[in-house]
Amino acid sequence: MAWVEKRNGGKVPVWRVIWWIDAPGGVRKKRYSESFRTESLARDYRNKVERDQTAGLTTDYSGGTQLFGDYAESWLRTRLVKGRPLAASTLDEYRGLLRRNILPTFECSQLRTISPTRVRSWLAEVVDQSGPDQAAKAYRVLRAIMSTATADELVARNPCQIRGAGAFSAPERPLIPTSIVLKLADAMVTIDCTEQHTDSSRLRAFVLLAGFGGLRPGELMALRREDVDPLHQTVTVDENAPEVAGVRVLGPPKSEAGRRTVSIPSRIMRDITDHLDRYTGPDPKDWVFTGPRGGPLRQNYLSKRWRQALGQVPEAPRGLRVYDLRHHAATLAARIPGVTTKEIMARIGHSSPRAALIYQHATAERDRRIADAMDADIADAAPAQIFGLQMASKNASGGAG
Repeated sequence: MAWVEKRNGGKVPVWRVIWWIDAPGGVRKKRYSESFRTESLARDYRNKVERDQTAGLTTDYSGGTQLFGDYAESWLRTRLVKGRPLAASTLDEYRGLLRRNILPTFECSQLRTISPTRVRSWLAEVVDQSGPDQAAKAYRVLRAIMSTATADELVARNPCQIRGAGAFSAPERPLIPTSIVLKLADAMVTIDCTEQHTDSSRLRAFVLLAGFGGLRPGELMALRREDVDPLHQTVTVDENAPEVAGVRVLGPPKSEAGRRTVSIPSRIMRDITDHLDRYTGPDPKDWVFTGPRGGPLRQNYLSKRWRQALGQVPEAPRGLRVYDLRHHAATLAARIPGVTTKEIMARIGHSSPRAALIYQHATAERDRRIADAMDADIADAAPAQIFGLQMASKNASGGAG
């Protein structure tokens, strides 16, 4: 049973809904809802509470008093997506969203006190302070946490009920022609005199494989010699090595669809093979891409070289990221006549709820045709420049090996 109680908290009266629920051990505790400004709103809420009681949806009072901050930390530790824990990069992203946008408002709030009204007010503040992109991401995290709390029967309803609040249309990433990708790859073949003649041509193959293979930067950083098959001109993605807070974290790809074998255009494969001979150790487990001292490639080194390469290619769009090379690969594949969306998704390792059947339709033969068609596009963009990493590297370094 629930009832409405009027309270005079100043000039404006306040109505509150009060009801009893059974806590563990048979102890009855009193629970108060949010305050309401009008009696009619309070009565509507009272009716909802009574409907929940009738349907058996009243929640554990002691559970609902948990602080959001404590529950969110537990949620991060136990969160599973398709039976797998959160990837290290995703976990780091969620912690950042919580720290910057969610915990300042809700960390010390009891779960049961987070109402739709508070969520709506919080969201408006985040949009104003951090922008719609951050607000949409933060809202999705808050909604997921409160959805789990609802499933755990700690709250009766998820308070995140704002339609469309988790959606944000990010600006289109710049589309770049094949000629720009090739120029950026060539720009990597430089000598930086400020670093004792460090040869950065070791990243030329990185740019080419990202721009025509569609691999994510973390997937490229995790490649080993055994993942590259020059005979069949393929690269197999089986690991991911993003950096989280400056720490290299080796693990599986972001999703099961990320595990894939990608056919590589033959002109690009020549550079990859050349790269293996120059920079990769002989052991099957040796890293394909390494830093100047021979260790695993690190993000700060890649970022520095990328900025230098962009500076040498004024035609490249401002703000172009290494990740945008993957976008180029997908766009180039989409232009090929007859290629299907599912084949493109399989090639770039994209996963979505509606893409469960992609592996049944994307065959190795069709993937090979995509790579062969890319060869023609590369030849058109650079007819006089038939790759060869050694030739480009020697020209830039004066013949140094």
